[in-house]
Amino acid sequence: MYDVIIIGGGPAGLSAALNFGRGLKRALVIDEDKPRNRVTEESNGYLTHDGISLLEFRKLAQKDALKYEGVSLERDRVMNVEKQDGHFIVSTSTDAFESRQVLLAAGLREKQPDIENFEQFYGISIFYCPWCDGYELRNRPLAVMVDQDTIGHLVMLISNWSRDLLFCTNGADVLTDAHRKMFENKGFKYNEAVISELSGAGGQVETITFENGTEAQIKGMIARMHWDTDFDFLEGLDLKREDNGKFTVDSFSETSMEGLYVAGETKNNFAGQLIDAASDGGMVAKYMMMKQIQAGF
Repeated sequence: MYDVIIIGGGPAGLSAALNFGRGLKRALVIDEDKPRNRVTEESNGYLTHDGISLLEFRKLAQKDALKYEGVSLERDRVMNVEKQDGHFIVSTSTDAFESRQVLLAAGLREKQPDIENFEQFYGISIFYCPWCDGYELRNRPLAVMVDQDTIGHLVMLISNWSRDLLFCTNGADVLTDAHRKMFENKGFKYNEAVISELSGAGGQVETITFENGTEAQIKGMIARMHWDTDFDFLEGLDLKREDNGKFTVDSFSETSMEGLYVAGETKNNFAGQLIDAASDGGMVAKYMMMKQIQAGF
């Protein structure tokens, strides 16, 4: 019987595991080793690790967490989570494990836009987070995908790194006359047609082509990705969610099911920086240990 099973071996999960180890708790990390951000060549914005490769970061994080006697790592895919008699049973493709608590830190499921050749440039010259990669794209001609959720803030945010901007709705009817006038006044270009293709060489995107026959020369792109936390292994659990899909949690990050917590991107239902996920994972682990201590285990 583990004190906690952590589903996900990214920054949130491993930061939690490190804290559980230091709290003298038995923690099992289950990770499939298929991180969502594996296409990214380097991670930026993490103090002391600015520019580190994702592979190196995971190796260092695992080394930190696994040096504690109570922490172990299982390389497997989680297939099901259920709760019986006050404890959890987490089943993988090869085994089953029991724990008093579960921390869900599996990140996000990600769906890329349906644009031809998109995957050739993603993580090299196409990114989704300006805080993570805006510096590397500075002063370049950029295409920026916007939709109903991002049109209100992304326009001015991206202009912090470049003024040579082409805003794309990819066929969505989200631009108002006020938006168009603002673009024109600031010298920003826009195209409301569906994006049909991207082209370039060596991971560097160079041309964006639209279904209306127009095209533009670019040197980078901020794309609109789609994320959710509708993991198949949670289907048997009746977890409450907000209207936007986020798990309903209390101030300690505990879900509507007692003993099941969420951390990092899984809690936020939105992609963020490694340093934010790691910070949240460590904090949630402390909340969980306080609950364990109060319960007498």
